[in-house]
Amino acid sequence: MAVSMPLPNSDGQRTTHIRQSIDEEALSSWMVQQPALAKLLFASDDISADGASHQQRWLKQRLDVRQFGFGQSNPTYLLTVRDIKLVLRRKPSKIAHPSSHALHREYRVLESLTQYNQRLRNTQHHESLDRTIPIPHPYAYCKESSIIGSEFYIMEFVEGRIFVDPKMTTIGSTEDRVEAFRDAVRVLANIHNVPWWEMGLENYGGGGRKETSGGDEQPTYIQRQLKRLLQVSSKQSELMKASSRSNNKESQEMECIEQSLQDIAKLLARHADRCPNPFGLLHGDYKIDNLIFHPTQPKVVAVLDWELSTMGDGNCDIANLCMMYFMPSIEKGWGVAGLGDMDFGGSGIPTRMQILSNYCQNSQLHSQSRLKGSSTSLVASKSMQAAEFGETRAWSGYYLSFLFLKNCVIVHGVAQRAISGVASSEMAHRVAKLLPEMVRLTWKILDEYPPPGSGAKEKVGYDVLLKKLLDSLFNLKRKTPTEHSIFQCPLLSRRVSLLAAQTCKTVRHRNEYHPLLPRSFRPTIALVSEELPTSKPAHRHYD
Repeated sequence: MAVSMPLPNSDGQRTTHIRQSIDEEALSSWMVQQPALAKLLFASDDISADGASHQQRWLKQRLDVRQFGFGQSNPTYLLTVRDIKLVLRRKPSKIAHPSSHALHREYRVLESLTQYNQRLRNTQHHESLDRTIPIPHPYAYCKESSIIGSEFYIMEFVEGRIFVDPKMTTIGSTEDRVEAFRDAVRVLANIHNVPWWEMGLENYGGGGRKETSGGDEQPTYIQRQLKRLLQVSSKQSELMKASSRSNNKESQEMECIEQSLQDIAKLLARHADRCPNPFGLLHGDYKIDNLIFHPTQPKVVAVLDWELSTMGDGNCDIANLCMMYFMPSIEKGWGVAGLGDMDFGGSGIPTRMQILSNYCQNSQLHSQSRLKGSSTSLVASKSMQAAEFGETRAWSGYYLSFLFLKNCVIVHGVAQRAISGVASSEMAHRVAKLLPEMVRLTWKILDEYPPPGSGAKEKVGYDVLLKKLLDSLFNLKRKTPTEHSIFQCPLLSRRVSLLAAQTCKTVRHRNEYHPLLPRSFRPTIALVSEELPTSKPAHRHYD
């Protein structure tokens, strides 16, 4: 059958052969029973009047299924029936945590936003501020795993451009690149300013406000997320260890990485009750490659991947978008693209501060719009304050550190699925190898951009501390690691501190380096390894 080719430069919409199989006969049978899909597929054919069994045979004969090559979380497929294109999103066959891959939440928010957009189109004809949220139209959802092996839903296929590389090099002009980023930030502000109290989303995802109930303060969005991230990480490690595909070296590395993730989470938790914590609809994974841009115009026509959406702190979405400024370019071989080594002069790409400023400006516009006589402005004023640039900038590093931790856990899950053989992306194995680098980068950001009011000890550079640690080891010679005060530093985790000493011994005996230690430290490690005793030091204090 003929397969539709993607638009030029639409890297994120390229398809491959099916990597996770689908029972097309069962899928066809289910699709003809869904009213919205049946109306779409059979509206212009005489077959619309025929029975379901005949419609199923007709659909199966014409259904072409391909799998998208981009994305590591949920297997996603392009369904083509003659000139009609649809997208199917399904859960992986194996999941680490019951609440992960929440397609039911993704479908629910798409339905709510579809109704919200329709209401706006009917009422905001004379408003200068376009408050709609561009999304694909959701058609049908299936919670039963008996159809194709897991939960799934079907939505509209939106034609356009997905820029896997945020440099957007295929956009012809600098002006269009400027406008593309502006529109991406505008849409993000729109998401954070939807009137959730009118859409039945008060309890969507568990909420995120800091409230009191019976005198007890409820956890903030960040606090809830930190707890859940550690649970997911621990479960992923269990699945990884249980997999027949894993080996001892992989298990040891993942154990060290998991401990580092726990240490970072504890440090972030110290400030979670002081962060701004606004309350609104949160996309959960807002970034350039989750947006579809118009085929020719610098305008966002669809926001994808809502599985992490919830009610919570919008600063997390801003930080998620700004992570690209700390990631290297795609040429560096990380498997994902960033702007960390780019010269922005004349490129049309805004700096991180410009992103924050632009967002705050859009937030102010929404605040002004709500004050123009809305009957629900009192509800909004209690939770949807306009973002102020000073506060947003001051806390931006904290939210970045949190988002990098969150993405470390996501990549940890990609690694688990790659080792288990159920990864949904052809790039999954490459992405999984990023985990040690991302853990190191998270520490670095937390140090360089600490939250307001941090103590002096938390501002000491992670890389500097690790360098001092190795220098101290060199000077200690035959002393054990527990005899030196550098190992008590609260920022440098006990496990990582011990890891440095253990790595020195590993280098000495097997000429191997642990992935959590930067390459720039290898010469020092080599020297230290020659000075360490051959006997095993006492490590019981770090168990």
